[in-house]
Amino acid sequence: MQIKKISGLVLFILSIVISPLISPSKAESQWERAKSSNMIEVFVRPVPGSAIKEFRAVTEVQSSMSAILALLDDTSSYTKWMHRCTEAKLLYEKNIYERITYNVTSSPWPVEDRDIAVRSVISQNKKTLAVTIALTGLPGYVPVKPKKVRIVKLSGYWMLEPLGAGRLRVTYRLHSEPGGSVPETLVNSSLVDIPYNTLHNLRRMVNQSPYKDAKYDEIIEK
Repeated sequence: MQIKKISGLVLFILSIVISPLISPSKAESQWERAKSSNMIEVFVRPVPGSAIKEFRAVTEVQSSMSAILALLDDTSSYTKWMHRCTEAKLLYEKNIYERITYNVTSSPWPVEDRDIAVRSVISQNKKTLAVTIALTGLPGYVPVKPKKVRIVKLSGYWMLEPLGAGRLRVTYRLHSEPGGSVPETLVNSSLVDIPYNTLHNLRRMVNQSPYKDAKYDEIIEK
C-alpha cells in the first residue's frame, strides 16, 4: 500500500502538554520514572494547579516515520491499539496536515466513559527531521452525548525522532482534565497503563500491512 498524501493525523485518549510554563531544565528535573519495562519508559510529574499528573512515555521502534504516521492516520484502527479507546472517528479534515477526530475512552465501572474532539496538526523539523503531531482538545466541538462525560481540557503531542539505521524514538506526552466526578487516584493510576500499553501495541501494529509499506511523499525520512 503506497500512501501518497497525509490526510491529517492522530488522536489520543486523554491529553498532552506541549509547552510547560516553566523552564525546560526545571521541567525535566521534576519527572519521576513510574515504569521501565520492555524497552518502554513512562515518567510522570505533577502539574501546577491540577490534581491530575502529566505523563511522558518513550520507546524506540524499528520503523519508518511513514509507517507510524500511516497508523496514526488510520482513525478506525485506534480501538485496536490505543489503550482503552472504544470509539474513534474522523469529523473534519481541513487539509493534508490538519484534521479533527472524535474519541471515546473507557473507564472502570462505575465511572462513566470520557469523550473529546481533538484537533491534530503535523509538522516536521527540517534540520533534525523530527515529526511532531500536536494535539488540542475541542470540548465544545460536538454536543455532549448520553452516558459520556466530556474531557474538559486536552493538549499534547506525539513526536517521532529518527535515530539512524531505520530506528525511531517515539515520545507520547499527556496531561488532561477528565471532567465530571472521578477519583483522582483512579485517573493518576491510569497514567502508567494507558501510555505503556499504547506504545507496546504501536510497536506491534507498525510492522503489519498496510502500515509497514506506507510512504508519505511530504515527509523526509532519514
